[in-house]
Amino acid sequence: MMENFGPIILIEVVLVFGGVLLFAWWQLRDLRKEREKDQKKKDKDKE
Repeated sequence: MMENFGPIILIEVVLVFGGVLLFAWWQLRDLRKEREKDQKKKDKDKE
């Protein structure tokens, strides 16, 4: 009975793993934007 679910489990694993990777990439991208914004603000304050 279980052998019928092989492809479905594989698809779910790929989807979940892809979702986690996408989320991690999105968070890192957001962090970089915030850091650049902070850096620009600091540079402005120095002037």
